[in-house]
Amino acid sequence: MELSNKQKIGTHFKKENIFLATVSASNTDTKEILKSKLDGKVTEDLMSLFVDKGVISSEQFDVFYKDDTGYTRFVEEGPETFAGDNSDGKGTIRNVVSAWEYYSEEQIFECMLDNKFMAICVLDMNPLYKYNEDYNKA
Repeated sequence: MELSNKQKIGTHFKKENIFLATVSASNTDTKEILKSKLDGKVTEDLMSLFVDKGVISSEQFDVFYKDDTGYTRFVEEGPETFAGDNSDGKGTIRNVVSAWEYYSEEQIFECMLDNKFMAICVLDMNPLYKYNEDYNKA
């Protein structure tokens, strides 16, 4: 992954729209993730039972940009936008907090990823891990 055109927040993205949040993946996405990881070691019926009953779920925490289209996170494959309420079947966004509660202005920046799209980037993952510890650990 190549980062270029690094600049302060404010050119492409509004500072007040940057959040840390957790995606609780939909059952369909959770099943797909499990299929790719388990490589047929567990039957699909058993896996579906566990996911559908809520025994197994999938969550991911990340930096998001909120605008009128939803919550967008920036991954190597490109921007991924979530409605936030699972109305798009992609999962529910929860534990939304301002990124500035964990990051300083020097730690978050705008950049071009692989010369394809502008993204919100961080080089220090420790604040994100702290967020996860604060909001997602029981």
